[in-house]
Amino acid sequence: MSVRTGSVTTVTLLLSGMAFWSGAASGQAAAGSSQNAGPALGSTWADAGKMPDLFSGTWWNFSSFVEDNAKLNVPYTAKAQRYVAAYKPKRDIPYAQDGCKTPGFPIAMRLGGALQFTYAPGLISIYMQSVSNTRFIRMNQKQGKTTPRYYGNSVGHWEGDTLVVESEDFLDDIAFQYGVGKGLAPETTVGTANLGPPPFGALPGGGAPPAPMSLSAAIWGPHGAGMHMVERMRLIDPETLESQLTVYDDTVWKKPYVMSPRHYVRIRPGHDIGQFRGDPEENICTVSITNFDPETNTYVDKDPEEMVKMLDRHGK
Repeated sequence: MSVRTGSVTTVTLLLSGMAFWSGAASGQAAAGSSQNAGPALGSTWADAGKMPDLFSGTWWNFSSFVEDNAKLNVPYTAKAQRYVAAYKPKRDIPYAQDGCKTPGFPIAMRLGGALQFTYAPGLISIYMQSVSNTRFIRMNQKQGKTTPRYYGNSVGHWEGDTLVVESEDFLDDIAFQYGVGKGLAPETTVGTANLGPPPFGALPGGGAPPAPMSLSAAIWGPHGAGMHMVERMRLIDPETLESQLTVYDDTVWKKPYVMSPRHYVRIRPGHDIGQFRGDPEENICTVSITNFDPETNTYVDKDPEEMVKMLDRHGK
């Protein structure tokens, strides 16, 4: 499993291309809003104070980062059913390899590190601390076609207080989950879905930590070229963000796969809780001590002496 180390405090800034996005978004939103008095919400600087506040503090997921509810499994196509029948459970998530490769969307949004939303006219960005990457959501614009990406080509719009994001054009090697299977016995796998436990009693709302679920129960596989996802994000109270994801792929399922909603807790700047911060940090991957090989379903440890030399070179 990759170990990411070396956090440097940083402040997430609005993107330098905001002027371009402002002009593009305003023009496109105005062109497509003949029935409205003005551009759609999320198109101008004035909209910053009109949208639900996703932008203050950081958001943290303290539940499973893989789907763990087998009751939500949907019927597979004949091709996918043959794949699932022959599938051998993995001891870990496939991306846990050398080099800190991102698992892509949606896993990167759920890994447990801070999320921070920022806004510029026509663009909502989400910084994902666990992978030190940023998602870009173009607001009130046509989907269009792009080159495949780890986080897809995403466009969004507001439906009342709900941010609806449609994403497509994904790379083939994202961590793509078909459903939940039986998994391996606990003693044969080190992967668990709640890598905690976090201080739930101290968090807003309190509550008990989720039950551990072996990562090996997740079924991973290839997605189809036309696969796309729809997120619906809304505040269910001022400090809790709910995200509901539906995945569409007619090469895998006979109907859309509606996953469990994820609930993110807001931590505001100056109100840090233990290691959980209200300000985002830059997560720099410098060392991978143990790596997972999904092909052989085994872990490989690097030579300790070589690791010490590497740490010395990085000044750790």
